[in-house]
Amino acid sequence: MFFTLSLTSFSQINELGVFAGGSNYIGDIGRTNYIYPNSYAVGIIYKWNMHPHYSLRANYTYSPIKGDDAQSDNSFRKVRGLSFSNDIHELSAGIEYHFFKYNLSKTGHTNTPYLFAELGVVNYGSFDSDTLESNRSFNFTMPFGAGFKTILAQGVGIGFELGFRYTFKDDIDGYPFLEYDPGSNVQINPNNNDWYVFTGITLVFAFGREGCYTGSF
Repeated sequence: MFFTLSLTSFSQINELGVFAGGSNYIGDIGRTNYIYPNSYAVGIIYKWNMHPHYSLRANYTYSPIKGDDAQSDNSFRKVRGLSFSNDIHELSAGIEYHFFKYNLSKTGHTNTPYLFAELGVVNYGSFDSDTLESNRSFNFTMPFGAGFKTILAQGVGIGFELGFRYTFKDDIDGYPFLEYDPGSNVQINPNNNDWYVFTGITLVFAFGREGCYTGSF
């Protein structure tokens, strides 16, 4: 009851803005670095600030992603010489936790590090091993990460965000149909699902009527 009353008494300020930065893929092909942007990522972000410590958020992000064994530090991958390119459309929603109270329209609530966790769906190009044709596939994804945000001007916020995406399939690189064969030059591990990472800047603008907040946590 206390939590509910606190939420309803807080100003229901909305934020709408953009995300711009880079992306990198983590999987069977290319570099093995967890954070190494090698392509661009752009998106739209919406947040509903239901409490100074919590926001609900939703995102749409587009990015072309790629991997190239020639750029890997792994000697086996360099010899193997596989590469791929793909493009992804991600739609996700979840919750954001602020370590310090934050409000774009309230003095003293000016900056904070934060964590976020979401559930989402991603659309990407895939390869059908039965028909030997390319098509588009959907997959669930679990975005999570951290960031830091501050007030740029009245009603305007800017932040830096790093987000990891775990997927539930192993076909973003286009090679799910190749079996792991120790005697082959083409070796793909079918037991590791793909990841990708977004790193970038968010710029948001607040809108909505200011209310009053009486909660204490």
